[in-house]
Amino acid sequence: MTRERPRKSWVLVTRPREQAEETARALHRRGFATLVDPLFEMHRVPFDLPPADQIDAVILTSANAAHALGRQLVEKPVYVVGSATARAAAARGAFDIRPGEGEWRSLAERILREREPGAGILLHPSGREVASEFEEVLAPAGFDYRRVVVYEMVPREELGSRTRHALQRRAIGAVLLYSPRTAATFARLVHRAGLEGMLEGVVCVCLSEAVAEEIVELPGLEVVVAQERDEKALLDALEARLGG
Repeated sequence: MTRERPRKSWVLVTRPREQAEETARALHRRGFATLVDPLFEMHRVPFDLPPADQIDAVILTSANAAHALGRQLVEKPVYVVGSATARAAAARGAFDIRPGEGEWRSLAERILREREPGAGILLHPSGREVASEFEEVLAPAGFDYRRVVVYEMVPREELGSRTRHALQRRAIGAVLLYSPRTAATFARLVHRAGLEGMLEGVVCVCLSEAVAEEIVELPGLEVVVAQERDEKALLDALEARLGG
């Protein structure tokens, strides 16, 4: 017989520390208990930016890249992919912040509407790996799009001890996964810890079908995919399945 999970089990949050703490607060407001165990660590890397007077606008698709906004860049229009990135840009001093609708395509469409080709560089400080394809959209339209790597995400080599113990006790009721890379890392670390048999009944809420595809081989998981690719939709899907 499969052992049932406690009614008030934890939601495992796997995002990098800064974003994970923000997500945990949102979950607490919805009545969920959380366990934060970032599967990646953010490492800043050396970078060089074009002169500020050559830059027309800045594109930010992650709050982790906001540290690239120096004194002169915060005066530029900053196009951001979501609310967390907007808050990170504002914390650096940016004031002309122009959000998309939670994913890169809507942001690219707004840039196409509002910027002029030839007006200057569209600078995109980013991580080493990105899911967006701005260049394929902006370059054919005549824009000088330039992506500069300012950080990288380094995967952990094992699950945290609290997470391993919680899985062993069947105290984790749900896992939130935001990217295919994070999902693949979660699957790898579960296998490494030998905990594949402890996932029966765990609800895994994924931001997209691409994320869900990375965990299909983990036995026992109940996979739920958010209706939209943003955190609110992810948390709504969790709440619809488990309640607060």
